[in-house]
Amino acid sequence: MCACDRARRALDAVLAAALLALVACGGGSGDQPAGDGETAAALSAAAAGAQQGSPVGQRHAGASSASPSAVTAMAPAAASGFGTRELAHPEDLQMVLLGYRLQGREPPLAEWAAAQHAVARANEFERDEVRGQEQARLQAVYDGTDGVGLLRLNVSATFSEYDASRGGYYLDAFTPGSAFRFSARAAPPPFQEEVVSLRIDNPGELNFWPLDPAAAQDVLARNDDQRRVTLDSRLRLTGIRRRGDGVELSATLLGYGIVSTRYRQPALLGERRFDGKDGG
Repeated sequence: MCACDRARRALDAVLAAALLALVACGGGSGDQPAGDGETAAALSAAAAGAQQGSPVGQRHAGASSASPSAVTAMAPAAASGFGTRELAHPEDLQMVLLGYRLQGREPPLAEWAAAQHAVARANEFERDEVRGQEQARLQAVYDGTDGVGLLRLNVSATFSEYDASRGGYYLDAFTPGSAFRFSARAAPPPFQEEVVSLRIDNPGELNFWPLDPAAAQDVLARNDDQRRVTLDSRLRLTGIRRRGDGVELSATLLGYGIVSTRYRQPALLGERRFDGKDGG
């Protein structure tokens, strides 16, 4: 055997050992809970990397440092952490309880029920029944968050004067990293108000509404020369982490309908979608 053959075999052995080590590292933490902060961050990075090249999924600076082993390890958490049901126009308490569910935490429903004012006002003969009714009410709200992975929100917005150089209006509601805050006190003191924030993790421009001049003029006329609109917004949850002031959910904005509500008669003026199928 010549020296070059011996060197080639030695190199093959080193590469094989390195590959085995890489596989062992990549599969070691795939069962981490979806509610863990580091898990959620890596999960967001995995989602961004998987969709790289699409208008919604271009990788941004916060996701670019995720290692291949971290992305592999977090994939099972993505499948189990978020469902496919849509929670439409949620109230603050629903969002707080969704935060509990996505963290894998059990909310103290019995304690919250016992602390309700209705229970305190009930006499000794009715108190147990009223407590049960209050707990059932809270349980129903919590059960309504099961399997949720999509949200639908109405967001107020204003559109700018027409930008002739670009051909469209600017809306002031969404920018990458913009956040929405939900807060609720599930029971009177000593229970505290709890906060859930929802942060938009899309890269790129979200707030420009492209229209030709004739269409833009028609939109303004249909909105009675007013610039206030409602954005009927659809979002997909992508991550969750604990923060000092509560829970932060991250979500990808899938799109929104631009709705006129003049005279309380909703009319669709246009639509933006971030999957390459913009409604204009």
